[in-house]
Amino acid sequence: MGRPPVSALGRRPGHPETRAEILEAARALFAADGYEGTSLRAIARLAGVDPALVHHYFADKPALFMAAMRLPFDPRPVQEYGETGGFSGARVVQRFIEMWDEAQASETAFVTVAQAVCASPAVADAVREFVGERIFRHAPGDAGRAQAAPLAMERRALISSQLIGLAWSRYVMRLEPVASAEPTLIAGWVGPTIDRYAVGEID
Repeated sequence: MGRPPVSALGRRPGHPETRAEILEAARALFAADGYEGTSLRAIARLAGVDPALVHHYFADKPALFMAAMRLPFDPRPVQEYGETGGFSGARVVQRFIEMWDEAQASETAFVTVAQAVCASPAVADAVREFVGERIFRHAPGDAGRAQAAPLAMERRALISSQLIGLAWSRYVMRLEPVASAEPTLIAGWVGPTIDRYAVGEID
């Protein structure tokens, strides 16, 4: 994937359209270079603004990525909630569903995000990198193991497949009883599978 052409050179002060222009530049670079390969300084350069203006509108790179890709929430609290008082797959599932439920009435509903990801492999790559950094970067079940890094990648992929499949069934396919069940009930159904993927034996 190649970089988009730079449409503005030099730096200029902010104006009412600055935030929108930063978002446009961010979308272009995240799609071209992925999440990990894109820096805030590069986004500022493409938008033609001082890097300080990027920090003025967005707290950090994850916040800018969520705004640019119209993601409704940062996935890191899902992991943090799941690890409260010891890892719990049920808590992970419950928080994941609750946060998507809250986004259903907005322009960042799961269906909207899914459409964007399906329409562009580049966007899908960027979202995958972002989620990989923000959730289950270090799998809780692999501490001290010689092959911790490969196992962590396997665990993260399995957990992600379970959560995304669950969201797809609930919000896109609307499969019952998953579509209308309370998050706590779904957590009880799916939580044990997440527990195995996160801390159990998978080989």
